[in-house]
Amino acid sequence: MTSGLTHHAATRIQQRGVDRQAFECLLAYGSSVHDHRGAEILLFDKRAWKRLERSVDEQTLRRVSESRALYAVRSSDGSLLTVGHRFKRIRRD
Repeated sequence: MTSGLTHHAATRIQQRGVDRQAFECLLAYGSSVHDHRGAEILLFDKRAWKRLERSVDEQTLRRVSESRALYAVRSSDGSLLTVGHRFKRIRRD
């Protein structure tokens, strides 16, 4: 998929059945929220979703919409630590 994935993140992508195209769109268009522990969380918020809608075709948008709750955690050195699906709101403090 992407270089810069930790072994843990690659395992989580496989275990959680993350769609490759949705993951790539998250990396390209997702919004970044700092977790106040030195990492950032990438997610699809309203702004990110609007950027995605303007940039991809209808078929891609339909496919990615099933993974709208997808998130990824990226460390300060740029490596992806984990990937998952949100079940709770991520606070922006």
